[in-house]
Amino acid sequence: MKLSENDKIVSVKICTDDQDILLSTKFGKCIRFMSKKLRLFKGRSSKGIRGMHLADGDEIISLSILEKTKIDNQTIKKDKKIKKGLDKFILSVSEKGYGKRSSIFDYRVTNRGGKGIIGIVNSSRNGNIASSLIVGEEDEIILSTDKGSIMRCAVKEIRIAGRNTQGVRIKKLKGEEKVVSVIKIDDNIQ
Repeated sequence: MKLSENDKIVSVKICTDDQDILLSTKFGKCIRFMSKKLRLFKGRSSKGIRGMHLADGDEIISLSILEKTKIDNQTIKKDKKIKKGLDKFILSVSEKGYGKRSSIFDYRVTNRGGKGIIGIVNSSRNGNIASSLIVGEEDEIILSTDKGSIMRCAVKEIRIAGRNTQGVRIKKLKGEEKVVSVIKIDDNIQ
């Protein structure tokens, strides 16, 4: 793939036409679009197409693949059984150790190339966003900081909140310490 000056590849994932793509930025914006909206390119020398229009200074921090669902928020609110079975969330964590979970249904599907919607509020309290990933109720994560500190945390201990919120403290940091990475623990590792 050809890259323009100052561009870099953040992530590569395999997807199918029946899945959605979620891009998240360090300023807390997200965009969700259908993977079938991407064009197939014949050569490796292509530059690709725009996934999201970024504000000055903003950059993509993560790429996630979401399964499509035909169920909307109104149906979920009415039927408790459906709601219990749908436990996928977008976990957003800021550099200053704050974060939250939001339902994948809070992120509407739009066209690629837009400016996106707020995924988590980027504020002076939160700082920039360090990571955004898809998690389930039973998952666990590991947060790591630029000072070498790590913390293991159960996802169910992190509060569920709407998209346009700042979240809660997940990890207390010292001085100028910043969260640099959040990963989901894979139970299938042997």
